[in-house]
Amino acid sequence: MLTDTVSNEEVLYRCVFYGRNCYRIEEDGTVRISSQAFNDRNMAPSVDRACLCNYQPGWTQKNEKDGVISLITLEVRMIDTVNKKDAKGNLIFAYKIDVYPRPIINDSELPDNPAHAQIEPTPQYQNKSIFRKLLERLAILASQREWEIPPYELRR
Repeated sequence: MLTDTVSNEEVLYRCVFYGRNCYRIEEDGTVRISSQAFNDRNMAPSVDRACLCNYQPGWTQKNEKDGVISLITLEVRMIDTVNKKDAKGNLIFAYKIDVYPRPIINDSELPDNPAHAQIEPTPQYQNKSIFRKLLERLAILASQREWEIPPYELRR
């Protein structure tokens, strides 16, 4: 069932593409998610709502070598590090980060995906450097969670 809002408790899946520098394996074997894992040309990273894809992270996986990570909606909404500051470093305003349902239905270029949602700011970003702050925070949040589907190298 599609709803107009994404609840705070919802789990969100994100595909981590194999071979695109979206993560790195540290010497101790831990895996760090890179901010590149959330990069998006429209500055609105796509996620899938777990409850609308039967909590099957494979739904989000595009290729068998890709990994899938997860976030919690409330943690995304609590991000408070995406701010616009003046030349002296004084806060002008803080961006409000939210998760919006953006189901893909009857798109000629993309397969249907009723679970699709996007992480978006209010107001819109004024430049990519501000967007990068969001990417860095999302990578930290994702790195704090277990992989839903580990990347190829960790499954072997």
